[in-house]
Amino acid sequence: MNISTLITPEFVFFLLIWISVSGVAFRKARRSKRAQNQIVDALDREGLRDWHRIYISRTPFFRKWLKFTTYETRGILINLPDAIRLIAEWPSGERIDQIFPKSSMHLRWHGISGGIASSKLHWIAIGSTDSPLMLSADKGFNAMQSREATADLCRRINPDYLLPDIAKSEFALEKNPASLIIVTTFFLLLAFALIDGKFLNKYEWVRTTSNTWLLMPGMQIVMLLALPVYWWLSKSKVPPMESLTLSWLIAITLGFAYIPAIKRVDQLLSAEGPQSYAYRLGDDGFLTPVSDGPPNIDYKNRKEYWNQFEENSIHQFNLVHGPLGLWQLDHSELEKKMQQFYEQRRKSKH
Repeated sequence: MNISTLITPEFVFFLLIWISVSGVAFRKARRSKRAQNQIVDALDREGLRDWHRIYISRTPFFRKWLKFTTYETRGILINLPDAIRLIAEWPSGERIDQIFPKSSMHLRWHGISGGIASSKLHWIAIGSTDSPLMLSADKGFNAMQSREATADLCRRINPDYLLPDIAKSEFALEKNPASLIIVTTFFLLLAFALIDGKFLNKYEWVRTTSNTWLLMPGMQIVMLLALPVYWWLSKSKVPPMESLTLSWLIAITLGFAYIPAIKRVDQLLSAEGPQSYAYRLGDDGFLTPVSDGPPNIDYKNRKEYWNQFEENSIHQFNLVHGPLGLWQLDHSELEKKMQQFYEQRRKSKH
């Protein structure tokens, strides 16, 4: 496949969006990291040692579904004997230096946030139930350690807090009905695309200008199905990162299964079934139909085989033509003959 066919306007559009979003997220991460390091330098001068790097988000920001990063800023949590102290700088430049007494900080486990920028970070909440501050252990680029690190932070600041079971182990795809359905569907679609598309279906789609419209628009529609799958998984309490991964896997496998599926549908809906059509041999394996209707058949990649026949000789081919407008060629018997021809040709050279 020519790479230029993949670089569509839609591809360029989404690539530019991805570059822009990544650039904004990178600048925000670098700015908040610099502010966090300045706080650490100040704590070292004060002689404080029991402190932890954290991500912080206020409730309005945390509840946004569409955001560049899941955290609002980076900060420091200082574990004092009877309280915790939070120091950070918001993106606006406003500084926070707040103390929460442990007896009234209302610590609770939240887990992974919603939205497409979740990054697998796990969160805890402190403060009021209406507008709490959301905290997550800052492990840098290693977000896979977020659950354990945030759970350890909970134990550190409040040893008596009972962590829920969900905080003690990673999400298991097989234990959630929705994710299990999607995983099962993924393997079924993949098996269908590989087995039927490569081995069981003996018919090959002969592409023509009149039916190529089924390819790209159909593939784009299939890829858009990732959106409702993601929404359903999110509503079924599947974490955002797993939801995003599974929805894209389903979209990709639907793309693989799309062509084999429409070939089967067109075969089943064909009123006449397989029909024999006469073709005239041209130069180097290019065959044209004797009667109007069927498409040309290009076997130029096997021209050695066709050179054994006289030019303008007539050959019969079985094709299926259904209501979707596809022309599908049964080349199973011909492939056997070609294989025998090239095998004998190879032996004759030795």
